Amino acid sequence: MGQGTTRVVEGNGASRRVRELGDEITDVRRRLDVLVTELDRRRHNATDWRRQLRLHGRTIALCVLIVAVAVTGPVALSRARAHRRYTLAAQSFELGRKARRLGRAFERIADNPDRLAPVQAGLGLGSRTAVAVAAMITQVLAQTVVRAIMRPRER
Repeated sequence: MGQGTTRVVEGNGASRRVRELGDEITDVRRRLDVLVTELDRRRHNATDWRRQLRLHGRTIALCVLIVAVAVTGPVALSRARAHRRYTLAAQSFELGRKARRLGRAFERIADNPDRLAPVQAGLGLGSRTAVAVAAMITQVLAQTVVRAIMRPRER
């Protein structure tokens, strides 16, 4: 092997090749600085949630709406179906009950055609009147109490 190193330029930096390499390195550093600055700016923009919300607010709202509908839609649909099934079951039960009552009525008619159906007791005129009178008395008493409480405060 030979003595010394190959392709080494003078150490004092005066050589033209050294200056060219230095200029090239400086140019690469400038371009790299511009790229790093741009990457940093983009990173800040990408992680700024307020800016993203401002720029993409409608899209985000639409996505949230789609997710909400996708989650609540099947639940609401199954509840509506269950309610409909329950309603149909209740209606069929009620129809069955009415049919049994009608059958019993026909049996009574067949047994004794002169006999009337049993009378179901309900609220008569007297009880309705009593409720109305009680409501009026309660209203008058409440107004009297409120006036009695308010008079000392006004003085």
